[in-house]
Amino acid sequence: MTKFKLSQAQKIANITFEGTDFDGLEVKATLDLPLKVVLDIQSLSQSDDNEDKLQANTIWCEKVLLSWNLVDDKGETIPANAESLLKGVPSRLLTALIQKWSGLVTEPSANLSEAQNDTSTLAELANQSTAN
Repeated sequence: MTKFKLSQAQKIANITFEGTDFDGLEVKATLDLPLKVVLDIQSLSQSDDNEDKLQANTIWCEKVLLSWNLVDDKGETIPANAESLLKGVPSRLLTALIQKWSGLVTEPSANLSEAQNDTSTLAELANQSTAN
């Protein structure tokens, strides 16, 4: 029997945001997580405790986010990690990114080599933030 390396099946999503406030942002994120990590994120995110929800987002950032082309106003690279994402970027970007990633995880036939855009989600989030 021929051996199959699990890494051969790993899927990476290329997520972009053309036509939105984040036009030009490119994010690479893994679509493959161990079941325990998925269950931990689900359990923590469903909690009523804000610290648990923060921990769920931290785990997502550490395990899913691979890279991006995000820089600050001085042109300095913002590291693609949980600390940078949770403390330095707008929450609507994090929300849109996680929603887009979630849709790709449940869509096994997606063409992941093409950039993924989620204008409707970003527009909806922008409308919600301006309405409040």
